[in-house]
Amino acid sequence: MVADQPHSRGPDVISTVSLHPQRPGFMSRLLISCGGDLATYRDGLIRDLQALATDSLAAWLAAAVAVSQLADAATTVAALANHWPEQNPISAAVIARWGVAGLLVEKVLIATTVLFNMARLRGRGARLLGLLAVVVGFAAVVWNLHVTA
Repeated sequence: MVADQPHSRGPDVISTVSLHPQRPGFMSRLLISCGGDLATYRDGLIRDLQALATDSLAAWLAAAVAVSQLADAATTVAALANHWPEQNPISAAVIARWGVAGLLVEKVLIATTVLFNMARLRGRGARLLGLLAVVVGFAAVVWNLHVTA
């Protein structure tokens, strides 16, 4: 009799055919989505940095931003060696917490942030941002040299 009715099952039998596959959880879907977004952002940023490198004026300004930040760090250390207080409250807090190594990391992060934003802006906006960062960086250098003199 059972062989005659292949589809009739008792109420206590679970058919795996009717179960839906488990959908990935929220966190795994979020991580997969973020990974894809970051990969796309990385690829775009690499293209933007390559475009920045082909613009000779913007490339020189980007190098000048890095030099101005490192010169600021060097003159800040010289001013601190002469017992002059740091006037920038953010840099003062960094120096108080992490010392000169923290100051160098701060300056590298500032230069990197400016560089990435120059790459994203492109053209006239990138050059203007680079010029502004160079002026501000070297103004701090001049101030530090003025204080140490």
